[in-house]
Amino acid sequence: MGHSVGTGIQRYQIVNVRAGGRICCRSVIALAWAASLGLLVGLAPPAAANELSPSDPALSGLRDFVQSIAVDDASYTANRAADVPAGGGDAFTALRDFTRIIETEQSVTNSGTVKVAEADNAFDALREFLQKGSAGDQPKSPKAIEPKPAAKAPKPAAPPIDATYVGSKACAGCHTAHIAAFSETVMGKLSTQGKKQCETCHGPGSAHVKAGGGRGVGGIISFRIDDPTRTTKENNAICLGCHERGDRTYWSGSVHETRDVACANCHIVMKRVSAKFNLKTVFEPDTCFQCHKDRRAQMFRSSHMPLREGKIVCSDCHNPHGSFTEALLRTNTINENCYKCHAEKRGPYLFEHMPVRENCVNCHDPHGSVNEYMLKISRPRLCAECHTFDHGPQIANGPLVVQAFGRACQNCHTQVHGSNSPSGALLLR
Repeated sequence: MGHSVGTGIQRYQIVNVRAGGRICCRSVIALAWAASLGLLVGLAPPAAANELSPSDPALSGLRDFVQSIAVDDASYTANRAADVPAGGGDAFTALRDFTRIIETEQSVTNSGTVKVAEADNAFDALREFLQKGSAGDQPKSPKAIEPKPAAKAPKPAAPPIDATYVGSKACAGCHTAHIAAFSETVMGKLSTQGKKQCETCHGPGSAHVKAGGGRGVGGIISFRIDDPTRTTKENNAICLGCHERGDRTYWSGSVHETRDVACANCHIVMKRVSAKFNLKTVFEPDTCFQCHKDRRAQMFRSSHMPLREGKIVCSDCHNPHGSFTEALLRTNTINENCYKCHAEKRGPYLFEHMPVRENCVNCHDPHGSVNEYMLKISRPRLCAECHTFDHGPQIANGPLVVQAFGRACQNCHTQVHGSNSPSGALLLR
């Protein structure tokens, strides 16, 4: 049957090509392959189309598969009777009639069809279909692709409230403790000098005062993260009204801005907690570690940057408010960032070590490591990542070779960052 069907399909395609019409025979090809692989078990090849039982599980699955890969071609529907090859044989006639039945059967939905995209190609889909049928299981459609979760609905905007400015003295009647703590901060000192008022940030407060106060009453702006009437962008815009220059120039479009980080996530304005920058924590890295918990763990490794000793902080290398370089770095490249402290590694050298010139993090992990000098992996395995052909194949065989003792490769190649010696091509001196 497979031979006769294949011959019929070839003739069918030839007739369509010669007639100049568009070929729409993918469903017939699928049926021919299914028949040749034994899918139509129990059916006589020359059986008439009206003798096929639509309740048969194999035929139902085959019908759904053909519908999923059939091409919707109106010209083929109108002209297919004229394109049928003469003398196609009983096998081809049965397949052709069966295809017409399932193409015109409008009551069948596509919810259970086999998706060709689930397999690499149509033949893989047929093979999976046959494997399920041979096990005696009813063919099942593949699991439908779950829809993407709906985007987070924006917070509803607060209804506009007609309010006017009443001055900071009206606020002192209820918020005496807050004003006392606020006066110790940098912004609080500006307020005592008359350069700032409470309503500069919190908005006009006449409606708030008239309503007797209360959190969020009268349209007062609270800067709370969980305020349902205010978005992060709206609150940040108030801060950026004064603080958009300097380090905040690149805030728009930065990693933290696009991830909806609010100024109030890191800063606290109403009381003095940190020595600088009005941070929420006394120790600056603790503010960053609210989110970057992996960096906290790295800081406690045996070889680390002196963050926990207080000699440097995260903002010495990174600008949390945005940068034009990767990883929010303050400089153009990673190496320039490192050279601010490790100037002796800058060079220029007569003989340069190329991986060092390219990027310091090729060898070092700047946030901490369990290896000395914050190396990413221990020597000599670190050197063997590039120099696998030197000193024979034993270089990376562990402690059984001389290159693994002491400082390993650096027992001889001491100037790994570069050398200015006329005989330092091998970084020996």
